[in-house]
Amino acid sequence: MRNFFKTVFAVLIGIALFFTVAFFFLFIFATIAGKEKTVEISDNSILYLDLNYDIPEQTKETGFSAMNISSFGDKSYGLSDIIASIQQAKKDSKIKGIYIPQAGYSNGMATTEAIRNALIDFKKSGKFIYSYGDIYTQKGFYLVSVADKLYLNPKGFIELMGFGTRLTFFKGMLDKIGIEVQAFHRGKFKSAFDPLVRSDMSDENRQQITELLGDVYNHFLDEVSKSRGIDRATLHMYIDSAMIQNPSDAKKYGIISDVKYYDEVLNELATKSGVANSSKLHFAKIKDYVKTLKKSDDDNQIAIVYAQGNIVDGKGDENSIGGDKYAKIFRELREDNDVKAIVLRINSGGGSALASEVMWREISLTKAVKPVIVSFGDVAASGGYYIACNSDRIFAQPNTITGSIGVFGLIPNGQKLLNDKLSVTFDEVRITKHGVMNVGYKPLDEFESKFIQRSIDSTYETFLTRVANGRKQTFAQIEEKAEGRVWSGVQAIKIGLVDEIGSLDDAVSYAAKKANIKAINTVNYPKEKELIEKVLENMEGQQETKMIEKNLGKEYATLYKQFLSLKTMIGIHNLQTRMPYDLIIE
Repeated sequence: MRNFFKTVFAVLIGIALFFTVAFFFLFIFATIAGKEKTVEISDNSILYLDLNYDIPEQTKETGFSAMNISSFGDKSYGLSDIIASIQQAKKDSKIKGIYIPQAGYSNGMATTEAIRNALIDFKKSGKFIYSYGDIYTQKGFYLVSVADKLYLNPKGFIELMGFGTRLTFFKGMLDKIGIEVQAFHRGKFKSAFDPLVRSDMSDENRQQITELLGDVYNHFLDEVSKSRGIDRATLHMYIDSAMIQNPSDAKKYGIISDVKYYDEVLNELATKSGVANSSKLHFAKIKDYVKTLKKSDDDNQIAIVYAQGNIVDGKGDENSIGGDKYAKIFRELREDNDVKAIVLRINSGGGSALASEVMWREISLTKAVKPVIVSFGDVAASGGYYIACNSDRIFAQPNTITGSIGVFGLIPNGQKLLNDKLSVTFDEVRITKHGVMNVGYKPLDEFESKFIQRSIDSTYETFLTRVANGRKQTFAQIEEKAEGRVWSGVQAIKIGLVDEIGSLDDAVSYAAKKANIKAINTVNYPKEKELIEKVLENMEGQQETKMIEKNLGKEYATLYKQFLSLKTMIGIHNLQTRMPYDLIIE
């Protein structure tokens, strides 16, 4: 027995030493590999913009991708870096043009709008933009419809059928397993909880979705009509009648420039960029080109705070907006004398009402000291609008989804599941009348229902007051525009929820003017984690949704994420200022 314990102890010591040494070498390797490498861009280069991934607001990388070990991680270049690269390429004499491959592009409409506008501006330089793909999604086509040449594989596919969306409802499933969700809300258009309590859309939800999609579609027609030189009514007829069914149709009706194979496109790019043949082409990929971006070193800084994801209590993580974490960021920026103005970039459908209020308070205090300007991305609704409403100025894209000023709370009732199907019962002792609440295991009584509804009403009225004061309108005026209703950026301008149509760059320029800054030097928040932290996080393995997406496909992963999102809304202390739905425009 003594020898057995000696052996076990020796093995444990060996394992501990192994991990200690491995960690040491990993740390050294990460430190060396993580150093920035100097990148030289060749003459006659073409900026290669591969945008076929979910583009975050802020560039993100895993630890291994930061060390250029691509097989262990990837790097997602943020919207701001993409646009900055396009802007620099416009003035860069080594860059002759831009090439954009297409293969299932699926980003949000406001993100697409921002990149598209940067490409339009790039064309003022006289340089070319080419795009080629085997598959053009509708959003992908909208993005590259500004290109000088838009080519499609002769056997490829283009999706041009108009806009629509599909919502998923889980009530039938919950009924079968014996769970009822009791919903409390203010705002007749507020319908984030509908998938848990209904089997179809409410009339109000159908109305707001229809009007929102109508705004987005009309803007799409206006812009594509201009960029492709097609009459607007004719373009609508092509789409509404599904006349673009194959590459030949797309060419015939002027949707694309031509059908070609990839090698033919490469030969044409070689000629355009002034090199002998396609083997001499120089593609400057985004991962290299971002390293050449020039930044001002002026002490007068504009802080860009990126808020992307669901709003949650506490610190959150890199994929969410933690109320405490962002409140701390604003406290620190308020006291930083080098920071002269702040731009808050929001891409969020909202979340926790409490976390939204915590951030609203810190943002309001900061606004009293220095300018706070807000820029909306794809979505800035409900809690995402709450934290923006008291800023100095709000910028949005025409196809931004915003508004959704409303509140709800969800309480589960699992009595049928617990009692009838699992034979689980409860008993209780109450010293006071309401010492135990019927949360989770049976229906709420009248007192409990009124208790929760009063909390909903109070939070809603606070929300309306915050917006009314921030937007300099009366409570009654805001109440008319609230009710949980979502609006497009175009409509939000008309009703005073947004000040100006514009990009993040426009918001930064406005902030510089407001703070009387001439040389713009931006700093990004939240700050990136240290490289070794990223490496250790990457070692934890893939997330559940990544595994599902890999094995079952993106649609099932999206469905799973939607259900998980709905699950986090449930709870007595979890009042939500959240957008009515995750709108996926198809």
